[in-house]
Amino acid sequence: MAEVEDLVRVGNASVVAPAGHGKTEVIAKIAARGNRTLILTHTHAGVHAIRSRLKRLNVPYTKAAVDTIAGWSMRYGHAFPGVARPPAGIPQGAEWDQLYAGAREALRISAVREVVAASYDRVLIDEYQDCGSLQHDLAIELSSIVPTIVFGDPMQGIFEFAGATLSWEEEIYPTFPLAGTLDHPHRWDGKNVDLGHWIAETRENLRLGQAIDLSDARISHRVSNDAFDMATLFEGIDDKRGTIAAIHCNKGICYRLAQGSNGGYQAIEEIAANRLNEFARAWDRARTAADRLRALASLISDCSRTVGGEVAEEEAEVEEALQALVPALGDGNGAEAAAKYLSLSRTHPRRRVHRGELWRECRRALEAVAAGRCETMFSASAHVRQRASTMGRNLPQRTLSTPLLLKGLEFDHVVVPLATHFLREDRAQAKLFYVAISRATRSLLISSPETAVTFPRP
Repeated sequence: MAEVEDLVRVGNASVVAPAGHGKTEVIAKIAARGNRTLILTHTHAGVHAIRSRLKRLNVPYTKAAVDTIAGWSMRYGHAFPGVARPPAGIPQGAEWDQLYAGAREALRISAVREVVAASYDRVLIDEYQDCGSLQHDLAIELSSIVPTIVFGDPMQGIFEFAGATLSWEEEIYPTFPLAGTLDHPHRWDGKNVDLGHWIAETRENLRLGQAIDLSDARISHRVSNDAFDMATLFEGIDDKRGTIAAIHCNKGICYRLAQGSNGGYQAIEEIAANRLNEFARAWDRARTAADRLRALASLISDCSRTVGGEVAEEEAEVEEALQALVPALGDGNGAEAAAKYLSLSRTHPRRRVHRGELWRECRRALEAVAAGRCETMFSASAHVRQRASTMGRNLPQRTLSTPLLLKGLEFDHVVVPLATHFLREDRAQAKLFYVAISRATRSLLISSPETAVTFPRP
């Protein structure tokens, strides 16, 4: 067990923190004991979570600086451009490697080291399993200036495809010796302690490559060999209160499952916002009302479906109003009419939207263009997504998404359709499964053809 009292006295160290075991609380409490702590993590959502915990614990703002690794590297890189040679603007692709390598070079300059040493008395780095080799090199350089503790969980290292393949035994522990492992599953206190123990036991079984017993009474198992078995998504749903997440590794299947649920579940969008950008490019290329209508119709088709049923009078009224808006799509940039078209389409009595986040972000981007805040849909889309990544996303009550997008979040209830589909992933099968199941705080339902499943040892 890694105790806060012990961690504030160690030098460079690492802490293994399984999902839901109070890592954010420990980080905040260590910061509270110092004079000025630098806390680094990977995402804006992570920054928000840490800041919220600091505030809840009444840790003064002056005691902790919280930033993403990328954001901190950009600030230091641009502060010392002669040494760091940072890429101009927001890095793209391989430019991220250039940014981290440049920030590390800057930290080797004595004047910069003096600035860091005078600014912080401790560095804490969160979600260390998501670090690539260049971020690791940067952390090592920081640790040669200021005592540094890294927190992470090898079993949540699901970004192997993006280069996060550090070996804890061979690469992390030599610089950051293991100080301990968090061992109490706080996430499940007062909710479902038995479920928390099952997930902790399953983590160890996954780590060892042992079979997972899905017939255990602490979870629910549904016999099914079909990821599209809608009964899995809706079994006992009327008795469930709170948030629900259905988790599948394939984002395309997530979209199809959400569509098949007729909007009962909402699929959320990947960070890259590929479909929003695709619409933005189509809209910016369009020159006529007909071209713009095609772009809108394609987006609406991808976000929703029209269910069967008797044609009502109000349906005819909506369709008539939509037709009346079409000529205005050709007026000026057409964005104001398009935003109205989307809003009105949502009121169609037989329309069931299953990608509501994409729908809303598209409408907001159109409104930004209509108001003159952005010149193009593409720039408006980038602005909308940047705001979402900074402010965080408001998830629907029933979410359908991948472990990659839901990592770090928690839900009252989790459904995992066809557990064996994780075996088809190229990398990190056991880790992806662990991330998926550990999102659940009150109940967990897993479907599979058999009552046991075994994943390759990670």
